[in-house]
Amino acid sequence: MKRQSTKTVMLVLVAAAVIVSLSACGNKVQPLQSNGSANNQNQAVSDNGSSNDNATANEGQTNAGSNAADAVTAGSSDKAGSTGDGTGKNTGGSADGTDTKPAAPEQKKEEISVYYTDDQMIDLHAQKAEIAYDDEVGKLTAAFEALQKDGAKGETSLWKKVKLLSVIQAGDAVTIDVHLPDEARLGAPGEQLAIGAITQTYFQFKDVASLDILVDGEAVDSLMGHGDLEHPIKKQ
Repeated sequence: MKRQSTKTVMLVLVAAAVIVSLSACGNKVQPLQSNGSANNQNQAVSDNGSSNDNATANEGQTNAGSNAADAVTAGSSDKAGSTGDGTGKNTGGSADGTDTKPAAPEQKKEEISVYYTDDQMIDLHAQKAEIAYDDEVGKLTAAFEALQKDGAKGETSLWKKVKLLSVIQAGDAVTIDVHLPDEARLGAPGEQLAIGAITQTYFQFKDVASLDILVDGEAVDSLMGHGDLEHPIKKQ
């Protein structure tokens, strides 16, 4: 009976030892699983950190590219807003980019005498006319254009169909070059009146002492084929 009790106690002790061992093994397995989870969490944190770093780097590169593009655009706008002469000086344009032009000088105006003939081409008649011009050559050109218009009272222009090619003034000497189409050519009386009309119109100016009339650039012997033409005609 005593031996059987001893045997029962030993079995209980062995069973308890086994249970303790199994419990100890169970406790060891749990930390291993925890370490695995920790490693997974660390890996996830590492992956997230790398992704954040890459995203930050990409964002920095994008911002740098945008800033560079803005700088190029601003530089192009500055160049378009003004023009330069290569020396750093602005050659034209206002602050808003529009071109500004200097105001044109005011034209001079003068009342002159212009000479015409009557219907019978017997004599010359003077009429007053106002001309506008910028300089002395412009004044002589305006006087010739006034000669090409008929008078206010119906007087006939002797130079209406003549084309003025050029006007040159050298000191007090004036040279005009004209083209004479067939319809501008007059008879002998008309030719003399035409020469008288232009010389009296030009010689009223104090700075004109002589007038040379060329036809298509040549110093012809006769203006319209009748009387002689002097080169130049001098003021009397």
